[in-house]
Amino acid sequence: MKPTLRAHFKEHKYDWFPRDYNTEVAKFDRRTPGLFKDEWSGDAMVSLSRKNYICYLPDESYKVKVSAKGIQQGGGRNNGVLNPDGFETVVRDPSRYKVQTRVSNYRKKPSLSSPILKTTALNYYYDKRRVLDDGITTEPLDI
Repeated sequence: MKPTLRAHFKEHKYDWFPRDYNTEVAKFDRRTPGLFKDEWSGDAMVSLSRKNYICYLPDESYKVKVSAKGIQQGGGRNNGVLNPDGFETVVRDPSRYKVQTRVSNYRKKPSLSSPILKTTALNYYYDKRRVLDDGITTEPLDI
């Protein structure tokens, strides 16, 4: 938050967010439609796009909230990418990160093992596109 706008934010905070100065009032305002809900409170956030972001507290507790569309987050397979350093590296270096995915061949021949592929995980560039008259071809918008 810009220091010059901090006073304006504090003055109009409860027009947009639930009141938090009293627990009884906070419970009531939590269900009020039209108010923004505080999903995460932290010190740092790296956002590559609206569906690829990481929020974290750089302290001893090191709580992390990750949203990465299209990347398997469980099992520890992609932990090298889904951490604050992985997201910050994509911002600093426009090269792409790769993650492991498996292609299954078990239906055709169960004796074959599934190959491991390296696919693009975090991309710093997402362009908006429009569909042309043929209904298939797209082109980038001039924004």
